[in-house]
Amino acid sequence: MFLLSSFWLRSEFLPICNPKIMNPLVKKVGIVLIIIAAFFAIYIYAKFDPETTFFPKCPFFWATGLKCPGCGSQRALHQLLHLRVGSAFQYNACLVVFIPIILFLLIADALRYKYPKLYFASRNPVLSRSIPVVILLWWILRNVFGW
Repeated sequence: MFLLSSFWLRSEFLPICNPKIMNPLVKKVGIVLIIIAAFFAIYIYAKFDPETTFFPKCPFFWATGLKCPGCGSQRALHQLLHLRVGSAFQYNACLVVFIPIILFLLIADALRYKYPKLYFASRNPVLSRSIPVVILLWWILRNVFGW
């Protein structure tokens, strides 16, 4: 996803992403749709418990019996929406740790024209190379130690 956002979704490839030439109505409609989708997702995760209601199961876990890096993310998000950070950390510590990083990257991308230094800092090669390494280590360690 990071490669997708940093290369193919740049304003040179998708002019609609460039706020300098974007139609103001399209921008407002897009923002409203994102807000509606976010509220809908929050409502679903807050209202329905992934452990008691039907939510999709991880196909990797089903096929191999091993946990993927994302296993437990639905339950962790549910716990975070109920402000139970400790429980969320038990379900998927990697997700809980990466949420602030993801928010930083999204904010830096959204404000790239207003704060270009923040945007370029978020595109640091060390950061972009370390994230996949940390996720791979999390994948291995959670299966070795049963986290």
